[in-house]
Amino acid sequence: AENTKDILVIYVQEAEEWALYLKSLFGHIVNEGGILLYNLETSSFKDQELFSLPFYKCKLLILSCGLLNCLNRKRSYFLEQVLKPPDNVVILLCGVENSEILCEILTLHGGSKEISADQEPEEYLSVVTGIIQPDHRTSSDVNLSDVRGTSEIPDLSFKTQVLPETSETNEQSILVLPGRISCENPGEIFILLKDEIDDETLEIEFIADNQRIKTQPASWNKKVKYMKALDFPAGPVYVYVYCGGVIKATAQIEYYTALEEIEHIFKKVADPIAFTCQAFKFSSVEKLDNVLTLLLKSKISLYEFSPFQSEEEHHQQGSDHSEEFPTLLHCAARFGLKNLAMFLLSCPETAQACKITNKYGDDPASVAEKHGHRELRKLIKEL
Repeated sequence: AENTKDILVIYVQEAEEWALYLKSLFGHIVNEGGILLYNLETSSFKDQELFSLPFYKCKLLILSCGLLNCLNRKRSYFLEQVLKPPDNVVILLCGVENSEILCEILTLHGGSKEISADQEPEEYLSVVTGIIQPDHRTSSDVNLSDVRGTSEIPDLSFKTQVLPETSETNEQSILVLPGRISCENPGEIFILLKDEIDDETLEIEFIADNQRIKTQPASWNKKVKYMKALDFPAGPVYVYVYCGGVIKATAQIEYYTALEEIEHIFKKVADPIAFTCQAFKFSSVEKLDNVLTLLLKSKISLYEFSPFQSEEEHHQQGSDHSEEFPTLLHCAARFGLKNLAMFLLSCPETAQACKITNKYGDDPASVAEKHGHRELRKLIKEL
């Protein structure tokens, strides 16, 4: 018979011994074939397994410093999708004192259960059994001598780090200014601390996709530090403040490109096309259409840039989207940018983009029709 999906254990390489120990331990309450060990560092996120992971009855995350340090955008997104509902999630603290920092990095809803590395095996069994068999077998049904005969709890030399606790007033203990930084011209950043920290042992670590940089900032005064902003690609960057090797505070900043900043501005205006024509002194929408098309062509030729989603992103998000413009073709259809649309229709991914619907359930052809661009709708339909 096919194994049931009982327990998913997510870990990184430094906690592999713990993962193997837990598999052996939980083998007392479920078939070991129903337990999957998932190494977050070595997984490609393209396996067929990935689509079945959310269906495991219990998801146990071994939270270690190594796991926190390896989190990038893709891994964070993966954990957010898998670690739900929170009632079915258990977090095992290994070398960290609490899960506050994880909750700051990920968008996780409360309700998950926490266990620590110094608890007894029976307590692990009790928590997990309560999730996978709430109305049936309990840990009291397990022979405790068998449990204690299981391989010894790993004595791993995790470096315990004291993580910042969330204050009752939710006051931030650190503020990084500016919070949004240009990729093209990073400039300087200022780090404002709520409490004084010894300059001699103060270090700031910046973590982004596949990059970790630790440095010492200059001191403006006892609570204000500054430094030249580092070079990072567009996206979130997590900031960790260390004192004596211990994390004292965390923050998140955002790096953006010039194009993303324009998009950010667009969201604040009612008619972005009219705004662009006015701001950049285009005399007509047609001229704007031509310029955007030329810019996109140069981007594709120089960087092999794709104007559509990657196939992986498409599979992750499905065909229905929460955005009004899930692809650039939707945007061109909405504002009647004929040249841009014609160029996009010549791209290899066009057939896929034409099937994607936005938050209103409209594909690009429907968007064009809704806004009176009949000729454009006809072009899209003829593809």
